[in-house]
Amino acid sequence: MIRWILLTSVVVIGLCAIDLQAVEHTVGDGESITAVIAVAEEGDTVRLTGSIYRENLVIDVSIHLISEVNSTIRGGYQGNVIHVRAPGTVLEGLRISEAGPHLTKDMTVVLIEADDVVVRNCAIDESLHGIYVKAGQRARIVGNTIEGRLDLIESDRGNGIHLWNSAGNTIEDNEIFNVRDGIYFSFANDTVITGNHIHHVRYGLHYMYSNNNSFRENFFENNVAGAALMYSEDIEFDRNTFARCRGFRAYGILLQSMGRVTARSNLVLDNSRGIFMNNTNASTIAGNDVVDNDLAVQLNGGCDGNTFNDNNFINNLSELLLDVSDRETRWADADSGNYWSRYRGYDLDRDGIGDTGFVIQNVFQILESNVPEVRFYLLSPAAELLRAAEAALPILRLGDAEDPRPLMRTSSNAEVPWHTAEEFAATGNAFWAMAFVMGAVLPLGTLLVLSRKPKKRSPPRVGR
Repeated sequence: MIRWILLTSVVVIGLCAIDLQAVEHTVGDGESITAVIAVAEEGDTVRLTGSIYRENLVIDVSIHLISEVNSTIRGGYQGNVIHVRAPGTVLEGLRISEAGPHLTKDMTVVLIEADDVVVRNCAIDESLHGIYVKAGQRARIVGNTIEGRLDLIESDRGNGIHLWNSAGNTIEDNEIFNVRDGIYFSFANDTVITGNHIHHVRYGLHYMYSNNNSFRENFFENNVAGAALMYSEDIEFDRNTFARCRGFRAYGILLQSMGRVTARSNLVLDNSRGIFMNNTNASTIAGNDVVDNDLAVQLNGGCDGNTFNDNNFINNLSELLLDVSDRETRWADADSGNYWSRYRGYDLDRDGIGDTGFVIQNVFQILESNVPEVRFYLLSPAAELLRAAEAALPILRLGDAEDPRPLMRTSSNAEVPWHTAEEFAATGNAFWAMAFVMGAVLPLGTLLVLSRKPKKRSPPRVGR
């Protein structure tokens, strides 16, 4: 007993000695951060009180580099601005800018090559990559703003946060914009992404060969794709918003060569394509709201064993686009299918499930699958006439995609984050509503114009 007390006392005294040895260094205007780091000991705090420091830092000792006045460290567009090589380093409250411009050399504002590093409440701009975690484990990147360079074309910009050969990271409450990809994963496993706002980038999240990751409660808007998940397995995402991803090849969610994905309680709102899946297997898409998209779901080849249930598909221009047979997709689980705003069935036994199945593709969508150019006429009177004729005289085979247990009322997906779309809802969809109206009348107007007799054209004037 006495021996144990003595041993405990020695440990406590040793820890106190370490605490007593920790020193706070202050670096003011005109002083060198590099010079102070050179004499700092492990556990010291280096506090910046000046406004601007024109330096490129290499941190080889575990310190807490902090500013409470948003001091700026400018790298002069030469190499990495801060290179962290000491485990346990903390960067907090800094503005860091002006990384080198050479993307092939992975130049970045903050390069992390150590474990357990924290970057918190920093403002990063004039970046190539914003924060690059290179073989470091368990990084915590929290509460930062990362802005890319608009003077570079998208392909020449770096990523907001780039993870390579890294695991166990936490990325939380950051805002990322005007970069190439918001957060890029390459061989980065077991990472949790929470509460980030990523906008005006190519892909909000981009997974490559990264397994066992989760992301939740993030807001992705105005990107080419909200999330592009590729060549990975066991990804879970829930309570995210994917909104306003518009363009010829734009997606709310893109799944390419994925396995065992679980997507629950997400809002997929006002995208060119809501959910795109290619070569994706054994995945569950459940309890999501897919609303106001041009195309709700696109399924390409190699999609086997996927289940859609308890989703609300509301006011999408097209529900489903297939390029293959859809015998392998389950559009319901054992209890129920999905709510489709286009469903016109009945429920005689009043159990909340339609007594007839919902054939998801209509005749116009079958034509669209084979001839994408007809999409221009999606809202035309001709398309509506074709739908009505097929409903009255169903002589065409519309494919294998059918929800056998369609819901009569919307599923109560209480965790879908509609609150993130309040500002969007308040401003309305005036632009796209006008586009829809024009789409309906332009084809008819074109036919009327073409039906008119052409007038004789006057010869062009010469020598004016």
